[in-house]
Amino acid sequence: MSMENSQDSPGQILEALQSGDSEAMRDAAFSAGDMELQEAIPLLCKCIESENIGVQEAAEYGLRKIRGPQAIMALLPLLSSDEAPVRNVAMDILREIGVDSIESMQPSLRGDDPDLRIFITDILGYCLSHQSAVLLAEALLKDPEVNVRYQAAVSLGNLAFPESVNDLCQAMH
Repeated sequence: MSMENSQDSPGQILEALQSGDSEAMRDAAFSAGDMELQEAIPLLCKCIESENIGVQEAAEYGLRKIRGPQAIMALLPLLSSDEAPVRNVAMDILREIGVDSIESMQPSLRGDDPDLRIFITDILGYCLSHQSAVLLAEALLKDPEVNVRYQAAVSLGNLAFPESVNDLCQAMH
């Protein structure tokens, strides 16, 4: 469907997102974002994995507009994708919207996958929140993986909260 006959109802948008028609999916992803259509979040995450760049970009737009804990929870599994571009897009979106629900990322920060913990410590460095600084300090001082601790230190530096200085100094010892 083109913009001239843009989808009006949430049902039409959800249907178009599943249609397989790239143009309809792209238009629907933009519409879902503009309407902040929460029900579209899982479908938009699937669209990020699309072969079509226009569909991917529209899905990214939609997820950035919708935001919130539900979007964060839906994006987190994409960080484990075998496809680097999918992971990168998910990380980029989460860097922007992660502050909406830092607590949604907390279980991943404590999970078994060190790569996922690195990604989460990176994302938290963009979440301008004292809550993210607390989680990063914990990762810096307690994570068994050196690369997670390194990224936690970098992210604490990005946040630049004065109260993080003591944790950074402690980590140096």
